[in-house]
Amino acid sequence: MIKKIVLAVAVAAVATAFASTASFAKKAPKPCTPGSLETGKANEWKWAPVSICGLDGKWYPTLTSCYVPSGLCPK
Repeated sequence: MIKKIVLAVAVAAVATAFASTASFAKKAPKPCTPGSLETGKANEWKWAPVSICGLDGKWYPTLTSCYVPSGLCPK
């Protein structure tokens, strides 16, 4: 019984040693400046959704789209 527990702990230690720390880290969202705009990925008709940065530093989708070939979309 004790041998099985020791073996399980050893296997878990080896597994965590070889696993990258990036796989355990949560991806942080891209920081933004409140009020700034960003264009998302364009669809097959070349229209892209526009997002705005809120006061809390998070991106929120808007109800607008932008035609990417026009060159007038926010970056």
